[in-house]
Amino acid sequence: MKMVSGCQASNLSVFVFAAMVALAAAPLMAQSPPPWPTPVVTPSSTPSPGPMEITPTPTPTPSPEPTDIAPTPTPAEKSPAAPAPPEESPVSADPQAAASGSEVAKKDRVTNPGDTAFTDYAPFDLDEIEAEPFDSKWKAFFAGVRGITRYNLFDGQVKFRLGASIKVDATAGSGSGAFEDAYDPIDSGLGFRLGVIYAAGRIRNFNFSVGIDLGADPGVDSAWIEGAKGGLEVWGKYLGKLRIGFVGEPFSLERQGSSYNTAFLERSLPVQSIAPGYNLGVLVHNSRSDGRLSWAGGLFSVGQNDEKSASNSLLSITGRVTYLPVYRDEGRKLIHVGLSASSRSPTGSDVRYFSRPEARYVDIVTDTGSFSAGRLTLLGVEAATVKGPLWASAEFISSRVAAADVGNPTFRGGYVQVGWFLTGESRPYQTNGGTFGRVLPVKKYGGGNPFKKRNGGAWEVAGRISHLDLDDGSIEGGTLTDISAALSWYVNSSFRVTLNYIYATPKDQGSANIFLMRFQVNPW
Repeated sequence: MKMVSGCQASNLSVFVFAAMVALAAAPLMAQSPPPWPTPVVTPSSTPSPGPMEITPTPTPTPSPEPTDIAPTPTPAEKSPAAPAPPEESPVSADPQAAASGSEVAKKDRVTNPGDTAFTDYAPFDLDEIEAEPFDSKWKAFFAGVRGITRYNLFDGQVKFRLGASIKVDATAGSGSGAFEDAYDPIDSGLGFRLGVIYAAGRIRNFNFSVGIDLGADPGVDSAWIEGAKGGLEVWGKYLGKLRIGFVGEPFSLERQGSSYNTAFLERSLPVQSIAPGYNLGVLVHNSRSDGRLSWAGGLFSVGQNDEKSASNSLLSITGRVTYLPVYRDEGRKLIHVGLSASSRSPTGSDVRYFSRPEARYVDIVTDTGSFSAGRLTLLGVEAATVKGPLWASAEFISSRVAAADVGNPTFRGGYVQVGWFLTGESRPYQTNGGTFGRVLPVKKYGGGNPFKKRNGGAWEVAGRISHLDLDDGSIEGGTLTDISAALSWYVNSSFRVTLNYIYATPKDQGSANIFLMRFQVNPW
C-alpha cells in the first residue's frame, strides 16, 4: 500500500478545506456578486501538485512589446473565457445540466438551494410552493376526491361512484349499585360504530348498490340490483320497482330510514329488539304519483345475523304501507300514518329478543335468551307529523310467538319522540318511501361562532321516551324504559355532531345515566 507523505496530506487538507469554504459561500455569492473584477486563471504549462496561480487582469497598454499576460480582447474579437475555478463559481442547481452546459427549465430549477427539502426519493424546491387560501386547498382536495370516486365506462354503459361513511362514538356513564350488580359496568371510551365503504350506480338498465360495514357489526351492509326503468307487472298491471339481493325488509318507520338520519344515536328499544333489518330477498316498492301513498312488500330469507336485524327467518313475507292525509308546503306541514306486518319462520326454530339501552357500547339489558318457536307474527303501527321546525313521531311494535312450551308469549314496545330545529329547518320527508331523509341546513357552517345563526349550520334538540317489555308467558326477558335527550349540530348536509343523554331504568335492576357523543360523516 502506498503511503501519503506529510506534505501531500497537508496540501490535500488545504484543498478540502478550501472546497468546503467555497461550497458554503457559493449561495451568498450567487445572491450578491463580489464588487471586485472577476479574476482570470492562468494555468501552468505543466501540471503541478500545488494550487493554481490566480492573477488579476491588468489594464492593457499600447506597447507593442509582448508581455507575459495577454491583453484583454475587445468584444468583437473576444474569445471564450477561461473556466473559473470551482470555488469561485456559484453552485449549479442541477449538476447534470451544469456538466452538459444545457439550460435548466424553470420548473426544474432550484431557485434557492438553501431552502430545499429532501424526501426519500428526490429533493424538491420549497420556493415553488405558492401561497394559497386554505378553503381553496379544500376545494381542490374535494374536487380531486370526487374525480377518483366517479366513473363513466364503456361509453356510458357503466356509471358508478365510490364512497364511504363513518360514525365514531364516545361513551361514558355510571349505574346505580343494583344496575352494576346485574350488568357489566359502563366503560368510558371511543368506538368505531359504523364504517361503510360502498359503490352505487348503474349498469346499462339496472341500478345497483353494494356496501360493506367495517364497524361494530361488520359484514355486508347492502347488496342489491333493480331495473332503472319499468318494474314488475302482473297480468298487465304495474306493481312497482323490483329489487333483488340483500335488501331491507319494509317494516317500521324508524327502521326504514337511514341510521344517519335519526335524531338520536341509536334507534328506539322496540325497533332494536323486534324490527327486521337487511336480509336476502325480493322487494317490490312503489308510490302514487302525488306522493300521498306508498307501499312495499316482498319475500325474504336469511341474512344479517347481528344487531342490525332483530329477527332472522328462513322464510318471511313482509310488507308496509304509508299514507299522508296532510301534505303541504313541500312537506313542511304533513301528517303521516303507516302499518307494517311480517309473517316469519324462525331459522333453526330458535328465536331470541334482546336490547341494549339505546347505546351500542353498553351491556345488553333485556334478553329472552334463545328458545324454540314455530312462527312469528310481527305488527307495527306508526304515525308522524311535521309542522315547520317542529316534528314528532311514534310507533308501537309487537311480536306474537307461536311457542306452546313457553306459553305463546307476545313481546311488545313503543316510543314517542319529538324534535325542534332551533335554526328553522324542517325535517325532510321522502314521499317515494314514506320515510324521513337527510337534514339540509339552510346555510352550511362557514366558520366563526357556531351558536350564531348567521354563521350557518343547523341545530336540533329532541327528546324521546321508549319502552320494551320482554316478559310474557314463562319468558322473563325483562322490561326497560329509556328517557333520552339529544342535541345535534349539522355542520352541513354531510357532517354532524350529536350529544345524547339516556336515563335507563330496567325493571327491578336500578338505573343508569349514559352520556354519548357522535362524530358522523356521510357524504352525498
